[in-house]
Amino acid sequence: MDTISHPMRLDSSGAVVTIDDASPRAAAEMTGHVISCLKGERPLAPAYGVADASSSGVSQSSVAGAMATCEPEVAATAISLTAVAGDRVRVHVDVEWSQS
Repeated sequence: MDTISHPMRLDSSGAVVTIDDASPRAAAEMTGHVISCLKGERPLAPAYGVADASSSGVSQSSVAGAMATCEPEVAATAISLTAVAGDRVRVHVDVEWSQS
């Protein structure tokens, strides 16, 4: 079944972009939503997201837990975190997934 892609956008003809909700693209979008959202950021879904996504305190288990809680239909199979030095703390999260 096709759903509206997120973020919502229009294609070159002005039509709303949709994706198959059973596609790898849909699973990638769902994963991106979870790992880019802080817990408590969405008032209607306060448990959605990762507890500490913007600092080096985030762990593989917190990302895996957030994925299991927020998007149970997408199973995280490999998660790696790498802190990058510099004037700001950044955490890179790579998630390999398999759709359940």
